[in-house]
Amino acid sequence: MPRYFFDVTDIKQYLKVHTTISGIQRVSLEVIKQAVRREGADQVRLCVWDGRRKQYSALSSEVMTGMEGFDVDLLSAALFGRPARPARATPTVLRRYRNRPVKYQIYRMIAHLQAARGKESYFAKRGSSVAEWQAGTPQSDAVTAPPPKAEPIADVIAPGDQLIVLGATWGMSDFDDHLQMLKDQHGVEVSIQVHDLIPLVMPEHLVSEFSLEFYRWLEKTTGYCARYFVAAQNTRKDLEHFMDEINLRRPITVIPFARQLDTGSALPAAKTLKDQNRRLRDIPQAIRNKTKVPYVLVVGTLESRKNLWRLVQAWDRLTQDPELEMPKLLLAGRQGWFNDDLMDWMRTSGNLRGWVQFVDRPNDEELAYLYRNCLFTATVSLYEGWGLPIGESLSFGKTAVVADNSAMPEVGGDLVEYCDARSIHSIATACRELIVDPARRQALEAKISATNLRGWDDVAADYIEALVN
Repeated sequence: MPRYFFDVTDIKQYLKVHTTISGIQRVSLEVIKQAVRREGADQVRLCVWDGRRKQYSALSSEVMTGMEGFDVDLLSAALFGRPARPARATPTVLRRYRNRPVKYQIYRMIAHLQAARGKESYFAKRGSSVAEWQAGTPQSDAVTAPPPKAEPIADVIAPGDQLIVLGATWGMSDFDDHLQMLKDQHGVEVSIQVHDLIPLVMPEHLVSEFSLEFYRWLEKTTGYCARYFVAAQNTRKDLEHFMDEINLRRPITVIPFARQLDTGSALPAAKTLKDQNRRLRDIPQAIRNKTKVPYVLVVGTLESRKNLWRLVQAWDRLTQDPELEMPKLLLAGRQGWFNDDLMDWMRTSGNLRGWVQFVDRPNDEELAYLYRNCLFTATVSLYEGWGLPIGESLSFGKTAVVADNSAMPEVGGDLVEYCDARSIHSIATACRELIVDPARRQALEAKISATNLRGWDDVAADYIEALVN
């Protein structure tokens, strides 16, 4: 019976810098969790590449058993073997540094100084307030774990075992050569998830060196990769075009991702006022303040490919109509790249006269709160390999305004309102439809409610079936 070795190198690297999760890491984590639940921790191992030591190690997957959401505390303890600073004992303004002890102490002192000066803007920008900082945070015991027992993967992996790379591994020194060795010398079958070919399809939205690096990496993987996984037929088409260009062919398996946000979907609706108040206590007051009036939610890294400039232009036009009862536009995500023009406009316009608000790096619980309470969501990207926020929105029963390009229609189906991403007029028209016509919005919500949405257990089952067969 084959065992499954899932690479988590990108998750470990991500944890060194971030305490919230992005699209690629979310996909990897959810599939691995479901694989452990289906096959058992004995049949699933985690593996991590250490580029400095040129070592590839296998670890137990026990940490995934019963884990909900992106639990940075448990993952840090399991992957680093050291205490992690618990979220509940971390002030909101320091959350992004809680896995980086030196920076945590530096920014803790800065926050003390800003609070003493009464610099409310410093805390507001970080989703908090002077009052929240001065109130302090509850103490909580750190999650601890013994150092992870790591074994060289070459000592434990056997012919017929499966090694699955779901995350982003391009740019890792000598990693491809090690995978080639495992294939050639140990008979290991390697599978790779290609999330998108955006570096090749839309290189203008990335630094130029990255596109060339991605091309070289993808070409090299064809030497050891037995099969590629993609989430969308559109990505399959892009990958086949690349293979035609280099005159090679490898099997490509399409496994659609879930239409689900794991933590949010797992949380039942609050049945009592006490339950509701308990849940609200975990949401920072600064976030709750932004959601006191109706809002439309945008989730994702704030980068040029997300087409936020055109979306905000559309919002500006809509706010000029005195007949419209306009909601706010709430952008939830971390700052990305090539977005300076938008942020400059936000600064000079006072966040479009207050119509646009930001939530920086929301965690899963905060994201679930934002999805649950929005009117609808908007994903108007110029290109997506899948479009996780579209599916997540549907999992909360919320429809969306979605661009009709790349893979996004494969996610939205007939449950959303479509627009042309390159037309400000089209974006504004689609948003207007859902704002002025509650019946239209409610009809789509009813259709969502009647639809059996794909879950992460379905995705994991498809992966295991593809790997076994």
